Amino acid sequence: MPRRFPKRQSLLKEYSALAISAFGAIVFNIGGIFAGRTAVLLNKIQPFLPWIFLIFPLLLTVRGDISGILTGNLGTSLHLGTIKPSFRQNTKRFYELLSLILMLSFYDSVFVTIISTLICLIMKISMEFLSILVITITTFFIGTVISLFLTVVFSFFVFNHNGDPDVYTYPIMSTVNDIIITIVFFLTCIFYRPWKTKLSLYAGLPLVSFIFLLIMFLQVYWIKNGFIKLGLKQSLPPLLVTTIIAAGTGSILVTFENLLQAVPIVLVVLPSVLSTVGAQNSIIANTTTTKLHLGTLEPKISFIKSKELLLPFCAFGTVGILMSIIYSLLAVAIYPINISLILYFSLLLVLISSNLISYLIVSSLAFLTAVLTYKYGFNPDNIVIPVLSTLADLISTSFLVLFSILIIL
Repeated sequence: MPRRFPKRQSLLKEYSALAISAFGAIVFNIGGIFAGRTAVLLNKIQPFLPWIFLIFPLLLTVRGDISGILTGNLGTSLHLGTIKPSFRQNTKRFYELLSLILMLSFYDSVFVTIISTLICLIMKISMEFLSILVITITTFFIGTVISLFLTVVFSFFVFNHNGDPDVYTYPIMSTVNDIIITIVFFLTCIFYRPWKTKLSLYAGLPLVSFIFLLIMFLQVYWIKNGFIKLGLKQSLPPLLVTTIIAAGTGSILVTFENLLQAVPIVLVVLPSVLSTVGAQNSIIANTTTTKLHLGTLEPKISFIKSKELLLPFCAFGTVGILMSIIYSLLAVAIYPINISLILYFSLLLVLISSNLISYLIVSSLAFLTAVLTYKYGFNPDNIVIPVLSTLADLISTSFLVLFSILIIL
């Protein structure tokens, strides 16, 4: 027995270090509460744009997918030395990656437009194709440009200060991106005001045309580039799949929009809930893919039983519970309208339950998908995070709505 005590103490120290490291990254998801508070404003324009809650989770999810591709490739490249942590005299791979992200963002905005339009027709939701096209592409382009700059700056900063971009960049930037995309989406809708003006025609179409020409220029410029071709080939199919899956998330919110109207605080916590489950699993996926690339982890399913996986799994799960408590307090503080003690504890139970179940399901898939894609010759950075972050959003939203209906209503 005395001999086991140091081992237990060592495990506890390692567990604490992992939990603290993850908490240091995921704690920034509290910013999602502010994105959620901004999203409540969408309730005011929902009568004019009935499809707004269909597209909103699509924007969050797809923006997160592309951010996952960026942070995954950027983190791996920084570790391998194929990208320098500096804007000056950087490598060719750095500019290839930036161009790839811009192209993926444009193509995915087209996917979102087409799929949203089809769902509106199926669900008989009033819409105008031109409005959806212009608002979606404008939101994506502006959001991507801002996100690219901030993500690269932050990744370089973390790497230059002996931090691990795989641990910190995606969790922190996913929250920042949620805030950015929510604000840009809201302001874009207000600017074009398709229910009142023709700006989507006179200003929106020229902007969309400019973006299209820019993407075509990049496509022609890099036409023979192997990294770009492989990135598009491996990323576009998963992004199309994730967009379709994300449409399910939007359909859930549209179907249960009465819940968002009756209990707006659910919308306040939604971005943080999605970001947290996505961040928990992105850390597992990113660290796993980096270890696979470096050769420190063999692509075998049996590794799932090892301490190296189970310890961080438990540590990140604990952080999820802690963050659920923090979100409930912040949500009530920032949106105290019609909040009672019973409603608060109901909300807390909803957050903890939905996080635990979602994390358990998605984290298991994260490791398995990373190992299997690498084993069969694919780049996990282009596939794992986009697919899993979308599944995480769909699963998290489903359980959040389900528990809200069962416990709050």
